[in-house]
Amino acid sequence: MQQVIDNIDSAALPKVAEPSSPVSLGTGRFSATHRPPTRYWEATSCEGPGCAKTIPAGLYPPQRLRSFCSASCRNREAISRYEVGTCLHCGGPIMGCKNEVGKKKFCCDEHWHTHETEEILAPTGVFRSFVEEYMSGAAPNNYAVSTLHSVRVSLAGFFRFVAQVERITDLDLIRPRVITRFIAAERERGLTSRNYLSHLSTFFGWLISEERYDRANPVVARIHHQRGALAEARPYNNADLLTIWECVERTGKIELMLAFAIGEECGLRVGEVANVRLGDIDHAAQTIFVRLPTKNKRTRTVPFHGKVKKYLALWLAKRNPDCAHDHLLHNNVLTRFSQSTLDGWYKKHLRDVPDPAGSFKFHRLRHTWATNLMNNGMELAVLKELGGWQTWNSMQRYIKVLAGTVMSQYEAAYASLQANSESEEEETLSLLDFAMMNAAELVSVTTHTS
Repeated sequence: MQQVIDNIDSAALPKVAEPSSPVSLGTGRFSATHRPPTRYWEATSCEGPGCAKTIPAGLYPPQRLRSFCSASCRNREAISRYEVGTCLHCGGPIMGCKNEVGKKKFCCDEHWHTHETEEILAPTGVFRSFVEEYMSGAAPNNYAVSTLHSVRVSLAGFFRFVAQVERITDLDLIRPRVITRFIAAERERGLTSRNYLSHLSTFFGWLISEERYDRANPVVARIHHQRGALAEARPYNNADLLTIWECVERTGKIELMLAFAIGEECGLRVGEVANVRLGDIDHAAQTIFVRLPTKNKRTRTVPFHGKVKKYLALWLAKRNPDCAHDHLLHNNVLTRFSQSTLDGWYKKHLRDVPDPAGSFKFHRLRHTWATNLMNNGMELAVLKELGGWQTWNSMQRYIKVLAGTVMSQYEAAYASLQANSESEEEETLSLLDFAMMNAAELVSVTTHTS
């Protein structure tokens, strides 16, 4: 009985089981001199890192050297094939692609985060336990997940100053004057924003509520908090927006085009775009539900139009249904985008092009969206609802009143004022004219009577 078994002798090939009957494709049988287009392979496990799936037995291409259940498993295996460096945390080998030699510093994300945490918190000395307890307990209840890293950096920077510069080892010795000197030190090294003050104020408020700090909050709002003009909106003008969009199109990445379109037409933050699920999109109503977590811990629904509709259809046709999540966007290895990775994709694909695309910031699309809607007549209350802002001041940072809007609305208001003035014009009399008119009428009546 003729067997359809390839006689290739290679140690890299999995075991091949001989079928109990001749393998036939179509009609007829293959002769010994004819190489069949397929080959019978026994069931085997996927060789992808961390994959436990089994590839079923059946007919597969005979040139297969490795066994993978999907392209994502093959890609994951490819990026872990070569030793490209030594991990700074554990000293073990770092696996990757050939072109990553000398570029990777850690063997896994866990070691990266652990090393980063150690670098940030180690200089805080005796205050480290307070920071770690706060970040693992109270902080997640007060801040969005995307803000927690900034909070930790703010606290670590302050207590590093307290421990190494002020030489303070007791919480009760931290007074408002220490906060004042810390602000001066931060300003001296070039930091202009004072967001860290709100983080410190909330932290000391937590200590007071826990009865672990016996004094008033050392962050005094009337003294320490920055007062000045609000940060100005930074929308892209139409020419810059078109230039950036052309650069995004040239990348050929449908997922980047779709994310850009959502930012432009819906005003979503980059983290909110990365968090969109398939079920959040209402194709009939053309709306996107923005789910938690958001910056202000509020959900909202925003409409979209032609651009998002076009690239949404293109992406859904390309999106791999084998990814193990329901997020709208995924990368080459089928994992969902996070805020940092989606931002990183734009930086990677646009870093070699000239400005404004080379310095593209996704968050400026939100400024552009709010500015365009306001300058084209949208009521501010409606814009505040669509954008998910909690206060008018926070929304004001995103809106720039264009010169054309100022002139057009002034001309319209002045024309309306003139029209109303002409239609409601009435004759007015002075007191002298009124008295003289009454005297003339009195003389006329007296003469008639006589």
